[in-house]
Amino acid sequence: MSSQVPLFQEHMAAMGDIFSEKTKIQNSHEAPESLQYHLRTLWLTTRNDLKSIVIPETVFGIFSALSGPVLTTNQTPYPLTILKRLPLVVLWNWVNVLIFDLANQRLTSSVIEDSINKPWRPLPSGRITTTQARRLLLAVLPIGFIITMYIGGMEETVAMMALTWMYNDLGGADESYLVRNVINAFGFMCYSSGATLVACGHGQYTLNLEAYQWLAMVGGIVLTTLQMQDMSDQEGDQARGRGTIPLVLGDSAARWSIAIPVTFWSLACPLFWKLHPYMRILPLLLGGIVSLRVLLLRTVDSDK
Repeated sequence: MSSQVPLFQEHMAAMGDIFSEKTKIQNSHEAPESLQYHLRTLWLTTRNDLKSIVIPETVFGIFSALSGPVLTTNQTPYPLTILKRLPLVVLWNWVNVLIFDLANQRLTSSVIEDSINKPWRPLPSGRITTTQARRLLLAVLPIGFIITMYIGGMEETVAMMALTWMYNDLGGADESYLVRNVINAFGFMCYSSGATLVACGHGQYTLNLEAYQWLAMVGGIVLTTLQMQDMSDQEGDQARGRGTIPLVLGDSAARWSIAIPVTFWSLACPLFWKLHPYMRILPLLLGGIVSLRVLLLRTVDSDK
C-alpha cells in the first residue's frame, strides 16, 4: 500500500490540471447549458453499464416474464402484453444504474481511477463537477423512487439504494474483494428480480419458489466471477489503492479464479434446469471459450 500512496498523490495533484483542460475542450464542442449536452452527460455516466447491466437485465426480465409458470405466478403469459412493457423494463434498469453510477463516480477516488481507466466519463473529462454530480444524485433518488412506485420493483430499488450506500459511502468496494463481490451479488439479484416484476406488470404477478432459487444461482455466479471486470482495470485500481483479486492474489491466480467458476456454472446451470444432455453442450462450450480466453489472452484489450 505504501508504494501506492505516491501514485495516488500524483494523480490527486494532476486532477486539477486535467479537469481544467478537459473542461475547455468539452465546452468548445458543446454548449454546457444545451439539452444535448446534458443528455450526453447522462449517457456517458451510464454508458459502461448499458452492456453489462441494462441490456442483459432487461433481457432477463422479459424472458423470465415470458416463461410464465416456470418462474412466475402467471400461468398464461401473453407475449405481446409483456413485450409492450419493454420500455418500462429498460427505464427501471437505467434509472437504478444511473443512481449507482452517480453515487460511485462522484467520489474523489473514483475520479482518480476513471481518469486512468475511463477518462471519457463526465467527471474526469470535466463535463460536470463533483458538486453537480451530488446535486443530480439528490434529484434522481426521489425521482427513481417515485417511478418504481408506479411501474413496480420498488422493494428492489430501495434494497439497491442501501447496497449503493454500503458500496460507495461506507467503502464496501474498497474494504476487501470478498465484501465487494458479496454486495455486487446481491445487487444483481435485485436487478434480476425487479426487472422480472416490472415485465410481469406492477402488482399483477410475483416470482415463484423456483425463481428465487434461480436468483440465488445468479448471485452465486456474480459472487465467484465478478473479478473478471477487474482484469482490465488494474492500473486504475492500483492508483486508488483498491484491493481487487488481480492486485491481491496476482494476475495469474485471478485468471484461474475466473476460469474455474465459469466452467463450474456452465455445468451447474443446465443441471438446475434439467436440460437434455445434448442441450448442455452449448452452455459448456461457451463457458469453455470464456475460460480459455481468460487464461490465454492476457492483454487489457482482450480482458475488455
